[in-house]
Amino acid sequence: MNQARQYPAQALVADIGGTNARFALADPVSLQLTEIRQVRCAQHPNLEAALSEYVGALSKPPERAAIAVAAPVTGGQINFTNSTWSFAEDEIRGKVGLRHIRVLNDFEALALSLPHLASGELHQIGGDTPIEHANKLALGPGTGLGVAGLAWSGERWVALPGEGGHMSLGAKDAEQLALLERIRKGRDHLSAERVLSGPGLAELYQAVSASHGLKPAALEPSEVLTLGLNGEDEVAAETLELFVAWLGGFAGDAALLMGARGGVYLGGGIAPRILSKLSAGEFRRSFEHKGRMSAYLAPVPVYVITADFATLKGAAAALRDLPAKVD
Repeated sequence: MNQARQYPAQALVADIGGTNARFALADPVSLQLTEIRQVRCAQHPNLEAALSEYVGALSKPPERAAIAVAAPVTGGQINFTNSTWSFAEDEIRGKVGLRHIRVLNDFEALALSLPHLASGELHQIGGDTPIEHANKLALGPGTGLGVAGLAWSGERWVALPGEGGHMSLGAKDAEQLALLERIRKGRDHLSAERVLSGPGLAELYQAVSASHGLKPAALEPSEVLTLGLNGEDEVAAETLELFVAWLGGFAGDAALLMGARGGVYLGGGIAPRILSKLSAGEFRRSFEHKGRMSAYLAPVPVYVITADFATLKGAAAALRDLPAKVD
């Protein structure tokens, strides 16, 4: 007798970042999302409270869930990198009434979404057509800097989670080096995330201001973005140009590491907002500026993910690996 995998019509998916928490119900077959909700993490003391509030408003609580978190997933205890939240997988499952749960890194989930994104949900920046079944790379700045790979097993796509955002950040010239020295002061390690993230953008603005002998204004990351994009603040505009160049260089390094001939995909909350800057040329120049490996990277396409809830879709795809009902 053939046994067919049958999934429940709907399951819970969540994307928990350092700033926002997003929830939805998902069909694990079609990956269609419904009942999408987004809340600020600061509005709740912990994940259990936010999750319970969402589930409590549903007419029929789900039995299965995939929760994507902005944190390393190395065991049953999850401690968020850029948030005070933490939780134990077993406790969440019991308190929210779930039978099965999968916890995965948020960029691992984003990587799983890549084969399911439509062309209209991607904005290409240079390169050629991706090589079929070649490795792919998902990365992007938000509250932190996420990085994950996607590899073809011969039968299906397999996500390769990692913590690449915490690799050391290098400088390509004296200007960048001087700025890194300012930002590194008081730290024993300067990771890429310290610059290539929302908080990093605000700190880079401070460093650029100080390099010009100016007293830095205390701006939020969104303010630096807005002022840099509309040209109202010359220092903010310079900061944004440096941010884009650094992001391009980091993306090129990560693409070399992953062998991402299947494309590099930029997610996170910042990339879609600075699409015009990313498309202007400096990002791509920095991406390809790798000496003898420039020709290797030249055909690699880079895409900005413009889909609103790609990580939730990837979490839904991850549900396919959970135990399924059998008839």
